[in-house]
Amino acid sequence: MPLNPDLEPVTLPMELKFGQTPTTQFQNHLDAFKLELVDAPTRLQAWNVAWHYVKATWADHPTINPLDASPRELSKNLEDVFAGRTLPAPMECLGFTFRLSGMSFQQVTHVIRHRAGTFAAQCTGDRDLRDDGAVIPEAVENSPEFLERWKKLVVDSKQLYADMTDSKVVSMMDARMILPKCMTSFYYMRLPLKEIIGFIYQRMDKQIQPSEDNLSALMMAIEVAKVLPEFTTVIDFDKPDMHYIKTFRFKDGDKWVSRGTNLYWPEPKNDKFEFHPNDTIYQGLREDIKGTHPPEGPTKFQMKWEELMGEWNALKADHNRWKEV
Repeated sequence: MPLNPDLEPVTLPMELKFGQTPTTQFQNHLDAFKLELVDAPTRLQAWNVAWHYVKATWADHPTINPLDASPRELSKNLEDVFAGRTLPAPMECLGFTFRLSGMSFQQVTHVIRHRAGTFAAQCTGDRDLRDDGAVIPEAVENSPEFLERWKKLVVDSKQLYADMTDSKVVSMMDARMILPKCMTSFYYMRLPLKEIIGFIYQRMDKQIQPSEDNLSALMMAIEVAKVLPEFTTVIDFDKPDMHYIKTFRFKDGDKWVSRGTNLYWPEPKNDKFEFHPNDTIYQGLREDIKGTHPPEGPTKFQMKWEELMGEWNALKADHNRWKEV
């Protein structure tokens, strides 16, 4: 069909920013990251689904009524589901939707690697990114000689992106390739309970996963436990990271080899084997590597982790008290 300039143009869903000067808000990568629960079943719905699915196996009739059970019986049944003492089907029926924002593109690759999730992404192909924020790790913030270079590269790359986009001879879909991984984005992620447990256990590993992944695991556990207090019975954040331990070093013929990500020395909970100082890329714990001019005291990650663990332990204690009444 021919062009028709007499038609009324459509209203595009995105803001056009041609000719505008780029702006950048820099944030610490842990301060920027947020994980919020936007949709979940109620506790009663979870109890009912778990009761129907678990009790159906031995029922003489299809009319299984959860109202015949007490709240504590329903809660105990859900705990049995979480603990693997029943068929896992109820966990596949109960889904949670989270909004993850303030993520670097690097963190995005870790999140969407969990293939069992359903995702909705903030677009980069036809949305102008010149005003998107950028994040900075704490070790870089503590290194002035690196921090200024970091910021300059971000600002320069965004200006080049804007210049190419404004030229209209390079599309923003091509221009975006110049932008650094520290640029932020948000995603929606839908996971069934069964996959939430797997996500948490994979991402809570401090030896292999980056600090924002560790926080996302703990934040997710807290959000689920606020809805389903029984969830506190299934996740153990003190559990050793067995993949790291098993792959760190082992004998292959007459040689000691590694098949893992040996970035740092083992955390106390993983310090269960002898190792050489040079078995790792860095000779120290992860939190020892915090820049050229680090302040005294714990790192931002350690403070955030302890705060969130306090919230998790409080939810766990509340549920245990409820069971004992």
